[in-house]
Amino acid sequence: MLKSFLNRLNSRKGRFFLLSLIPVGIFLIFFARLVFIQVINHDAYVKEATKLRVKSRTLYAKRGQIYFKSGATGVVPAVLNERTWLIFVDPSYVADKNKVQVELDKILGNQMITSWDNVWKDMSLGYVPVAKDVNYETVTKVKEANLQGVGQQETSKRIYPQNTMAAQVLGFVNGEGVGSGIEGALNDRLSGKDGLLKTVTDVNSIPLSIGDENIERKAQDGEDIVLTIDENVQRKAETLLKNSVDGSNGAVRNASVVVLNPNDGQVYAMANYPTYNPEEYYKVTDASVFTNRVTELAYEPASVCKPFTYAAAINEGKIDLNSTYYNAGYTKVDNRTIRNARGTEGQVGTRNFWQALDHSLNTGSIEVLRKIGGGTINKTARTTLYNYLYDRFGLGHKTGIELYEEHGTIISPDDPSGEGNAVRYANMTFGQGMNLTMIQVASGFASLINGGHYYQPTIIAGTMKDGEFIEAEKKLAVRNTITEDSSAIMRQMLQSVRKANKGELYDKPGYNIGAKTGTAETYDEQGRYTSDRTMVGTIGYGGSKKEGELPQYVILVRVDGNAQLWGASNAMPIFNELSNFMLDYLRIEPVI
Repeated sequence: MLKSFLNRLNSRKGRFFLLSLIPVGIFLIFFARLVFIQVINHDAYVKEATKLRVKSRTLYAKRGQIYFKSGATGVVPAVLNERTWLIFVDPSYVADKNKVQVELDKILGNQMITSWDNVWKDMSLGYVPVAKDVNYETVTKVKEANLQGVGQQETSKRIYPQNTMAAQVLGFVNGEGVGSGIEGALNDRLSGKDGLLKTVTDVNSIPLSIGDENIERKAQDGEDIVLTIDENVQRKAETLLKNSVDGSNGAVRNASVVVLNPNDGQVYAMANYPTYNPEEYYKVTDASVFTNRVTELAYEPASVCKPFTYAAAINEGKIDLNSTYYNAGYTKVDNRTIRNARGTEGQVGTRNFWQALDHSLNTGSIEVLRKIGGGTINKTARTTLYNYLYDRFGLGHKTGIELYEEHGTIISPDDPSGEGNAVRYANMTFGQGMNLTMIQVASGFASLINGGHYYQPTIIAGTMKDGEFIEAEKKLAVRNTITEDSSAIMRQMLQSVRKANKGELYDKPGYNIGAKTGTAETYDEQGRYTSDRTMVGTIGYGGSKKEGELPQYVILVRVDGNAQLWGASNAMPIFNELSNFMLDYLRIEPVI
């Protein structure tokens, strides 16, 4: 049978039949290949085709700009966007790799942000950024080089027209997206959202307007934010701080100040010195200058906190202006002896609490706490003081201002460690044994002298839209801290303190000015208090003498020393000049 079949193949008809099978076989091979491409491996080939035809581009959102206030209605730029360009390479379209590499190396130099090995690693890619923040002159050279597969995209970078002004408040965002100041804290509002452009191109990578693959998601630009910081108040504050540090022959290490409106919580100025230029943050060698000491660095404020203790006792009806105690120059609390500061020993004898605050007697503030407890620093006394300091005046926890903040610490009398004891609370009456931020102290103090209304501090005045300032909605008081009557008594007492310490000699006549200084020893390397390094401060307010008018500004100054400093001589002069400036700047009318 096999022999018969072979004979038929050798015949003429058989050879013709065999030859006719060849094109059929070829057809079947092509058919199988088409089935594999169009059916079995369809998705993979579509992806490859799309990569060649569709190019993706990120549409960068414009970062929101930042402005300072300038007077009642004006605004000035604080952080702007400068027009720059991003240079990218499309490896899939490059015809001469060597030419592109040589020419861009010559034009971009050290502005290259990636290696050529990385650029050529995947030749199917259509978009590899090779340089950012390129200026107009450089991008023009790139365009003139006419390099196939090299493109440009408009971007921007941050510039700071006011140089170092409010550097710690403004801050920056680095290449990794990590930021400080407003730039970091409000990054979501400022950054906006990038868009996406996917477009079909022809064989020469020229975009076409047709094709289902065309996608455009528009970029959403960030908000333009106006700060409550007033450029003129800020400039004055920074000048005073600089003069204090630079003119101290090394005795003053750094200085900070915050100025706010006690009747709405808006911050007029927030300044720190030493400082830096945010536009060149990468040149800074001492990272501590990035810290906004007003909100991010807690400290023991010392006697500037005594008014809080007095306000609590007055509001609770435990003392009045005629209440007295015997000042021996020291007092014993449990197994500790706590003394008045040097220079107040001459006040030994029976004193009323008005005089105790005038002369900043530690024994006076401790006795006030005893009055709250009915004669001893018991649980009632400590719980009441804690309630006023922490819950009412907002000390020891974040205020909610639109900046990075530190919590601070006030230990509760119920703390299981037993650290909330009588000794600690005795020290807390004069601002030691607790860690607070300046913004906490200034905001709590504002409520103490404004009629008892606590406003959450804010640094956002509004936004800019189409060149017009849109004011943010005014915030209402969060809570009441003390009564209006108690607040009026505290204003009287603080004005008396100002007069007793001869501060009014530096004040413009015809105004109500009240202020309290403080001097705190800091820890040495062994964890002991030392007078060789001190932190001093002054807190106060100013306003009109007109009947029924409340204070119109609060100022808190902090000065850190490499030597022994005093609040009256190192912090008070800054307060004096800034207070007089505010009286003029706010156009507060004197009453003579």
